[in-house]
Amino acid sequence: MGYKVTEILKDMVYDFPVSSRPYNIIAKEVGISEDELLEILNYMKQEGIIRRIAAILYHRKAFYTHNAMVVWRVDEKHIEKIGTIMASFPEVSHCYERDGGGYWSYNLYTMIHGKSLEACKKVVEQISAKTGIKKYKVLLSKREFKKTSLTFNYE
Repeated sequence: MGYKVTEILKDMVYDFPVSSRPYNIIAKEVGISEDELLEILNYMKQEGIIRRIAAILYHRKAFYTHNAMVVWRVDEKHIEKIGTIMASFPEVSHCYERDGGGYWSYNLYTMIHGKSLEACKKVVEQISAKTGIKKYKVLLSKREFKKTSLTFNYE
C-alpha cells in the first residue's frame, strides 16, 4: 500500500466535502488517487481500524430545532421489518435496536427531528400507525451537547 494508516487518518478532513465525488477531493488532499484512498479505507475497515465514515448533521443549523428520542416496544420476531419501516421516514436520523438489560422493555429506538414539537409528534403518530406499534415513549431533549469528530493520538 505504501502509505501508513496514521498518515491517511491525519490527512482525512473533518468537514467532509459536499460533492458527487468527495473521496476524490480527499485523495487529492492526501496526495494519492481516489482508488488508492478507497482501497486503504477498505483495508482499514476490514482490519477493524475504522468502523465507518459518517456525517454529523447539525440539525439545529438546518432549522430542525426540535428532536425526540422515541423508544418502542417491538416483538423480537418483527424487529428487523419494523426497524426498516421506521428508518424509511426522512425525519428519522437514527434507528437502532438495544437490549433492555432485563429492566427496560423498550428495544427499538428512533431519533426524530422536526421544525416544531408538533411536527415531531406527528411523525411519531405516523410511525405508530404505519407499524402498528402502540407501546412507546417519547423522550424530548432538554439541551444539546457539543458534537465533535473523533480525534486521534498518533504517538
